[in-house]
Amino acid sequence: MKKTIIRKEHFKSYQAIRNKYPGAVVLLRIASEYAAFQEDAELIQLLTGNQITHLPGMGNTCGFAFGEIDSILHKLVKAGNKVALCDPLENPHC
Repeated sequence: MKKTIIRKEHFKSYQAIRNKYPGAVVLLRIASEYAAFQEDAELIQLLTGNQITHLPGMGNTCGFAFGEIDSILHKLVKAGNKVALCDPLENPHC
């Protein structure tokens, strides 16, 4: 499987969305995966068992394949979380 490259622009988008929707778990679509950062990454790690990766200047991140979104979203909402699901609208290569 091809490794998804996470750029600082992704993290900046995450921060902006997180500030706009405080208290929501932010899932950012990057290529064929959804990624979460910081405390959201820790929650996703607990749900999926996927490894957390520390990225310099961005902190912790954890992701999962986009095909798992229905299951993950169900678990998050059932646990009482609000979720901001973010798919790119422009330039899917950044």
